[in-house]
Amino acid sequence: MKKYAGLLYLFVALLFSCQRETPKRMPDTLPDIRGNITNLKKTTTKKGENSVAVVMVQSVEGNDIQIPRASIRIDQHTLIENQSGGTVKLEHLREGQQVEAWFSGPTKESDPVQAQALAIRVNE
Repeated sequence: MKKYAGLLYLFVALLFSCQRETPKRMPDTLPDIRGNITNLKKTTTKKGENSVAVVMVQSVEGNDIQIPRASIRIDQHTLIENQSGGTVKLEHLREGQQVEAWFSGPTKESDPVQAQALAIRVNE
C-alpha cells in the first residue's frame, strides 16, 4: 500500500506542476506597432476587479512597421513594462507616451487595425 501512496504522491505533484501559469515575458520579435498613444479609454469589468483599456497608437514615421494606426485592447493578461523591464501598471499609461506593442491572436484589418495586446513596452 505504501508503494502506491508514493506513486499517487508523484502523480499529484506532476499534475499540479503542469497547471502553473507560464510567466509573462516580453516577446523577442519586432513589435507589431511602434508609436505614440493618442487616445486612452480606461474601464473596469462588471465585478470591478480588473481594469481594461483601449489605446489608440499612431505609428511613428520613419520606422519599418506597416501599420499606421492601431486600436489596442489591454486587459489583465497584457504584460506592460518599461525599457528596463520594470512592470508598469495600466493606470500609469498616458496620452503622448511612446510605446511598442505586440498583438495577441488575429487582428481586425480595418483603419485603424483592432487588436488585443499581448505585451506593451513604454519607451518614455
